[in-house]
Amino acid sequence: MQVNKSESKWLVVIEDQDNKLGLINMIRHLDKVVSELEMSKIPNLLLEIDLAKLNSANSELIAKFVELQSILVRTDGRLNVINANPELKSSFDVVMLDKIIPIQYVGQEDPGEDGYAYDDYELPDDGDDE
Repeated sequence: MQVNKSESKWLVVIEDQDNKLGLINMIRHLDKVVSELEMSKIPNLLLEIDLAKLNSANSELIAKFVELQSILVRTDGRLNVINANPELKSSFDVVMLDKIIPIQYVGQEDPGEDGYAYDDYELPDDGDDE
């Protein structure tokens, strides 16, 4: 797992060797990222996790993504899960994560393309102008 850090953005890249080492090792690496995030408390940090090489996921790995999101929210940061293999859509855990944190799949322009982004949604006018 490769972690590239700049002042306002961290990029975590899952590599081919991570699949060979197994999900347990990926989770251990993400634990280190969690610890660093908790200690650094960088405001407005963008954390991107590139899943292009990820072959499978389980509930523990998904829980790490949710934990990262939780930490980032406290410092006005944001988590982007990018380049996910479309075959991961068959995993129940990944589908549930996509409901919490929009996932950008390979070939997809942005995470809202599948209908999970609600930023541009406006409530209809009910006609009550009070």
